Amino acid sequence: MQSDKWLLITGSAVRLGREIALAAAQADWGVILHYRGSSQEASETLQLLRDANRKAVAVQGDLQNPAGIDAFFSEALSLSNGRIGALVNSASRFEWDDLDSASLQTFQDHMNVNVYAPLLLCRLFARHLPNDLMGNIVNILDFKLSNPNPDHLSYTLSKYALAGLTQILARQLAPGIQVNAVAPGYMLPAPGQSDEEFQEKSKRTPLKRSAKLEDVVDAVSFLLNNQSITGQTLTIDCGLSFNSLHQDIGR
Repeated sequence: MQSDKWLLITGSAVRLGREIALAAAQADWGVILHYRGSSQEASETLQLLRDANRKAVAVQGDLQNPAGIDAFFSEALSLSNGRIGALVNSASRFEWDDLDSASLQTFQDHMNVNVYAPLLLCRLFARHLPNDLMGNIVNILDFKLSNPNPDHLSYTLSKYALAGLTQILARQLAPGIQVNAVAPGYMLPAPGQSDEEFQEKSKRTPLKRSAKLEDVVDAVSFLLNNQSITGQTLTIDCGLSFNSLHQDIGR
């Protein structure tokens, strides 16, 4: 039982972060739901967990603003009685740009949310980890790091930086904290993409299907519960990263 340990998941009101939160609660973690603007979705997820008699709280925080991260983490720490034993950096900024359109603003916006905020949260997590707990950090990357294309340039660069942070912290924070990553593949239709197109493009992977959301969640759960892994990245993409793509598959 892990009922005295809490898991902080950024971006956990919707999509992948929400599914990670639901699975963690089922595994008897206390869950700290983080959201920025998705207050209604966060409230609904929180109510769902409480109706199932699971320990859960929700904390609002803008990861775009580094100055507010200390206060956000302090609130999470207070609501969990100082028992945060794991951190999943799932929140991500994902906006399209390329070599021609990238600007200092688009670059900084992606770096703030996708790299600097996780860095600050990892530092706070390590400083406040209770002495009796083994810590665990899982960062969410992207399968395209294995075989990149020019689309979403600032986003992709930020995920490379987060992958590097994973490697550095796995070494620095051992033996008390494990640091790993999961790199999801093509799981959900891109904005504006039809389900038919999504299904057709999903068949281009070596396994002839898209990665499943639940498989990515299972990978995160595996890393949270295995005490012998650190500095590793699990790529969940049905082999899509083996293919050389000239643009994102969702385009």
